[in-house]
Amino acid sequence: MKTRSLILTLALLVSVLPFVYADSHGGGDHEHTELEDQMSAMNKAWRSIRRQISDPAKNESTLELVAKVKKAAMKSVELTPILATEMSGEEKNKFMAGYKKAMKRTVGLIGDLEAALKDGDNAGAQEIVGKLNDARKHGHEKYKPEDD
Repeated sequence: MKTRSLILTLALLVSVLPFVYADSHGGGDHEHTELEDQMSAMNKAWRSIRRQISDPAKNESTLELVAKVKKAAMKSVELTPILATEMSGEEKNKFMAGYKKAMKRTVGLIGDLEAALKDGDNAGAQEIVGKLNDARKHGHEKYKPEDD
């Protein structure tokens, strides 16, 4: 009888746990934004780019991924980070100017990456990927809210 109760309890816990997790991560109080969609699209392609950037045989595939990242980055330049919605006046203007400048720099680096890959310069492309990773990290620290 104890085994049956234990199994029933574990089964109930396993069936409820995903809902508890979902409620605590992204539940009710978080407003989903178009910028999150664009960043998500970039992130998905970016992981693949980083894995295959050193392989010249995959340059065609990498260029397709770079095009997706570039398109999403260009759209992101004109969008507003969620942190900016909590600001007003000069503070918001300064924040948005910094955000747009950082995103335009990122778009430029993505263009450099694209050119390096088209030229078959995978070593140069790897350096640019490093610069983009640094820019991404800095941008997320400054313009993205901390995760729960």
